[in-house]
Amino acid sequence: MLLGSASLDELFERVTSELRRLVGYDAVTIYGVDDVRGLVEPLHSVDMWADEIMSSPLKIGEGLTGWAIEHCTAENLPAAHNDPRIQVVPGTPPDEREALVVVPLVVRGRPIGALNAYRLGQYMAFSDDEFDLIRRFADLVALALDNTRIRHALEQEAQTDFLTGLGNHRLFHERLRREMDRSERYGRPLSLIVFDLDDFKFLNDLHGHLEGDLVLRRVAAAATERLRASDIACRIGGEEFAIMLPETGKRAARAAADRLCARVRELRDGARAMTVSCGVASFPNDAPNVTEFLAAADAALYAAKERGKDRAATYTAAVRAGRPAGDSDAVQVESLKQFQLLGGLAAKLNRLNDVTRIGETIVADLAGMVDYDNARVYVLDGDGALEPIAFRGSIDEYSGETLEGLRVAVGEGITGMAALRGKTLNVPDANACPFAADIPGTDELEESILAVPLMYDRRATGVVVLAKLGLSQFSALAVRQVELLAAHAAVALENARLLAEERRAAATAESLLDIATAASREASPQVVARRVVTAACRVEGASGAALVVDRGGRQRVLAACGDASVRPVALAVAHARGPGGDGVAVVSTAELAAVPVAETAAAREAAHTSVHDGTLVVVGERFSRTACDWIAAIAGQGTLALQNAALLRRLRDEGYPSSLRRSS
Repeated sequence: MLLGSASLDELFERVTSELRRLVGYDAVTIYGVDDVRGLVEPLHSVDMWADEIMSSPLKIGEGLTGWAIEHCTAENLPAAHNDPRIQVVPGTPPDEREALVVVPLVVRGRPIGALNAYRLGQYMAFSDDEFDLIRRFADLVALALDNTRIRHALEQEAQTDFLTGLGNHRLFHERLRREMDRSERYGRPLSLIVFDLDDFKFLNDLHGHLEGDLVLRRVAAAATERLRASDIACRIGGEEFAIMLPETGKRAARAAADRLCARVRELRDGARAMTVSCGVASFPNDAPNVTEFLAAADAALYAAKERGKDRAATYTAAVRAGRPAGDSDAVQVESLKQFQLLGGLAAKLNRLNDVTRIGETIVADLAGMVDYDNARVYVLDGDGALEPIAFRGSIDEYSGETLEGLRVAVGEGITGMAALRGKTLNVPDANACPFAADIPGTDELEESILAVPLMYDRRATGVVVLAKLGLSQFSALAVRQVELLAAHAAVALENARLLAEERRAAATAESLLDIATAASREASPQVVARRVVTAACRVEGASGAALVVDRGGRQRVLAACGDASVRPVALAVAHARGPGGDGVAVVSTAELAAVPVAETAAAREAAHTSVHDGTLVVVGERFSRTACDWIAAIAGQGTLALQNAALLRRLRDEGYPSSLRRSS
């Protein structure tokens, strides 16, 4: 039974259960010998102090266990705590009374471990018959342990590359199919990084194969340095490697590939630099089967080579199409495929009528036509600033960017300059551009920038911006594609903007009418106030609104709607504002006293104005001039409505006919 164990864990479980059936014991530990380091290492322990035992290896000859292994001698100690050879395991009781049997595990005259059985307490010794039974059982354990180790070593050799210690070609294909099946079964992503050493043949020819083998081992070590337990690294060819990343999307895999390139770059040996190029693909988005999955990763790898080596590239539609340099027919085919994709995207944009969805569609679908690391779409807002409506960054270098930090004025930086000039700017080196501006929260990068204005009726209404790490990354074909897309996007965005304005205008007009109607039929200030704040919540950029009034020198919220943060913010605004004041003013919620930070996180700005004898406060991310104009209109209508409500109440209180009141 022991000899048929398929793994060490299975063997140890069988040993402990079978030994308990033969002789009673309170604890048992199995040790193994590490001849290279000269240590006796605990392999398995059934003991209340198992954690302490497993973390305390011994030197050969140290303690009773080390002595028994060194001398290949079994010992039966009725009172082990009195034996001078005993060494107490750190963290366990030093005076625990116990009986101990130690039997070395010997195979072909060589000790490979030890079997220790314990009984706790005084006068709990193992009998001579029990000692003899444990020794005979230990002979079987030794054979089973040796047999399981040999089987495991053979399996490892069949699946391991002898030079690097990574998985070999056979293991790679077995695990890849298994991980793809698992990914498909559970609907989870699987990413693959394929990489090889740049100019490895030149290194071998110049420095010899021994030096080449050393480089391969160092690169393999760098590849496994930051891997998770679930990741699988393999050497699949001469200088070609692959890493499987289960539960990992393409963006995270690309970041891992970039980090790998950086680690290998740091392995510089004297004047000789070592670099790798990486291709990244993901299943099932990039390929439906194993053959196409491998082809996708290989295509991305060759794209990285073509772009200058020492970098990573992700698999995109542009990579799939391929673009061999100097082959005019291939370029024409590439152009045709890309422009077909462009036509499909243009048709999709024409069906959308939401500004944000149009922006998100542009950055998502552009990834299939132009290889970029970062994409942004801006529109011109009512204040004359360029507001980002969509953002997509595929690598960690752009993770510090935020929509707020990306907002720029016309004429500011490369983005603002493209809008000001109304012309495309293809900047090969952003750091060398005299009018480039740093984005808050980001580091200085060596990158190329492509900024294409969205032109409508001879004026810039926005900008599409692409960024790519490295110099001169955007070809003439890529520039032309983005320019054609920008022409379609400008029309789609302008139509969506006009439609949104019409909808907001209609909704606000309906709200104003609702306020006026309520004032003519309802004498309750609370009812009118609720209509006023409901109308204010419909203003662009608003997340909440409240009407604050002064009652006996104390501020109170008469009505509120939307985000819960509006109440404390509105009270703080009304207190700081005081009575009166004309027009709509906008303040930063972070500047308000007595407002918790958590309440200001969801509402960055507060627009406020007078309404009758109170203050209307509207909170949101940001308010344009147009939004402030609508708030002023709502406040004006609300003032009239509250005045009418007060008049109706006074007339009712003075006994005027009920016809002046709301009809039933």
